[in-house]
Amino acid sequence: MTQGGSRVMRQRRLRAELRRLRASAGYTQKDAATEIGWSTSKIIRIETGATAVSSADVRAMLQFYGVSEQDKADDLVAMTRAKDEEWWDAYRPNYRPQFLEYLAYEDNATQIRQFISFVVPGLLQTEEFMRAFFAGYMEGEEWIERGVKVRTRRQQGLAPEQGKQAVFIIDESAVQRWIGGAEITRRQFEHLRQMAKQPNISIRIVPFSLGMHPGMRASFTILDFASHEEDTIVSVENPEKDMLVKDDADSTSKYLEIFSMLEEIATPEDEIDSVLDSVLDRMRLDT
Repeated sequence: MTQGGSRVMRQRRLRAELRRLRASAGYTQKDAATEIGWSTSKIIRIETGATAVSSADVRAMLQFYGVSEQDKADDLVAMTRAKDEEWWDAYRPNYRPQFLEYLAYEDNATQIRQFISFVVPGLLQTEEFMRAFFAGYMEGEEWIERGVKVRTRRQQGLAPEQGKQAVFIIDESAVQRWIGGAEITRRQFEHLRQMAKQPNISIRIVPFSLGMHPGMRASFTILDFASHEEDTIVSVENPEKDMLVKDDADSTSKYLEIFSMLEEIATPEDEIDSVLDSVLDRMRLDT
């Protein structure tokens, strides 16, 4: 088992391996907890990541599960001691833990697939567009500038040399909405045009003419990882609170199916210029 990747990814691998070892040993969570002398909730919280796991706890679990290979045991225990700092750690006082966890997953993903229904995706926004967008719901210049700083840092991951692939499917409503006025919106659309030329980025539009479609339920992002040990993660955007779908094959499959359906109905990659030209032409007529 490799220890590469961020601290969050190593912890996720550790939890997955502890679940696998327990299942291979033939124990339910309740049985394992009883035999080790813990509560069932402690095992559940460790395996789901709801609580941190100590080196002593990992050693106790490995001993009970019959792990005799010292190198493997040392590797797993070492994962509990990972204290390296990540760029998003600087924002812990400002953002919820779930958002910071998402940043870790996004940073480590090798592929991002996103459907968004109401605004140009944040990873494709210009700084002036971000400021206009944030001003609509953030109070205070400090929060707006912090949001811009975090978002522009995230965008660095889409540089071609980073090796990350990204597919964005956008509902047409997002490119019909003016944010920050006509000039800022025009420059944003020109930026979209340039981003679509990057070899690692695909941008497609779901046109109004298709009427109702599966993506109208919610915007969501699918994160895939290089290692076969890493399950796909889905982030679902909700009005009150976003949701991270982890280690839930049924729910993940549902969003993979929806994205596949959206790919079937969205405009082809090579039509993004004509779609944006049409929108820009209408904007010129309206201004």
